[in-house]
Formats: sequence, C-alpha cells, structure tokens
Amino acid sequence: MEMRKIIVGDVHGCIRPLKKLLETVDFDEKQDMLIQLGDIIDRGPDPYGVYVFLRRKKGAMKERCVLIRGNHEQILIEDSRDPNFRQMWSQNGGKSTIKSWERRGSFVENSAAWIEENTVLYYMDEEIRCAHAGMEDKEPDQISADVLLWDRMSLLDNQYGGPLTVVGHTPLSAPVYMDGKGGQALPLKEKCWYRLPKTGMICIDTGCVFQGKLTAMVVEDGIFSLWSAEGNP
Repeated sequence: MEMRKIIVGDVHGCIRPLKKLLETVDFDEKQDMLIQLGDIIDRGPDPYGVYVFLRRKKGAMKERCVLIRGNHEQILIEDSRDPNFRQMWSQNGGKSTIKSWERRGSFVENSAAWIEENTVLYYMDEEIRCAHAGMEDKEPDQISADVLLWDRMSLLDNQYGGPLTVVGHTPLSAPVYMDGKGGQALPLKEKCWYRLPKTGMICIDTGCVFQGKLTAMVVEDGIFSLWSAEGNP
C-alpha cells in the first residue's frame, strides 16, 4: 500500500476546521503525506494559528508536507518587499492576517521569508499534479506563476485536458471534476471512493471562510475520496 496523500483546500485562517478535518480523515503525521493547496492566510479568524500549525507540520514531516503557495501568500511576500502592496493586500483580506500576528506581539513581515522559502508553486508526481489556481498542459516549470497563482479559466472553461491536477482558489458549493472537454462540471460526493482520473482537473475549494466547508481529498492506491469539515463564519 502506497503512502496516503491528504490534499487540503484553501484554509484562509480557519484553524478549527483544519484540525477537525485532519482528525476526520485519521491523518497520521508519521506516515501520510500532507499537501495544502495554498491561501492559508487572510479573511479568516486565525491566520497566525494556521501558519504556526502548518509550520510545525512542515518541521516534523519535512518533504512529506508540501505547502503550495497561494495568491494570498504571494501578496504577503510582495508586501514584505514593497510597502505599496499594503493597501491592496488589506483590501483583499490582509487585515485579518496583520491583526492576527499583532495579537501575538509579532509582525507578519517577519514570517514572509519562511513562507517564501517553504512554499512551492506546484507539486507533481507520477499520478497527480497540485497547484493553487490553474494549470496548463505542459511541464509545470514552463507555466507562468500568474497561471499557477491566479488563473480561474482553466477550471471554469473546462478546457484543461492535461495530467490530472487538483486545485483550490475558486470557491464552489461542492468539489467538482472537469474532464477538459468543455462540458458541465461533474459534482463529486463526499465519503465515496472514485477511481483516480488520468487527466482533467479537480477543484476542492468549497469556501471554508465563506460559510462553506473545508475539503480534503484523500488519495491512495489509485483511488480517492472527499471529506469535509464545517467552515468558520
């Protein structure tokens, strides 16, 4: 039996759903692989708590904990280099992050370097790719950061037919599979086992911070299932 992959969608500072979700899927820090799809900060009640929690997981699990960089982490990184980004960041959910660090007597800029050094734009193995937002049917290192961090159309247009990619970024009412043939999305049910597709795109952002849910995709031995925890207001 291969190592389980636990892929978690956009957390946005919602620490309680994150802990509940990992408990629900019986997450094993010593054996499983954890892949988080980015946007751990902004908008929600405790971005700092999520950051510390995942930083500890990264420290304990090393390469078995993959932290994908989301567009919100990218804005934080840019803000640490250029104060002119502060207004744009504040307008896009950054106020909750700044205040969350300040409540702990710290400044978010102090964590920007760690986030930049320990997040990646994509993950790829022999059966799956993961990115925060979008993907193209070419080698990921040839794809622009803007696509990986910001793009929604590769999902919404249902035109991506490359190797199976799991994304977040676009909040939906339920996880969906897009086969890349331009048709309707296929809603995916929770607690059901599906055969892992070879191609197309799966989105597991279910709007945790927007009174939705936090969703995880559990992958093992060529099949997958979906699980969720209720989100924060």
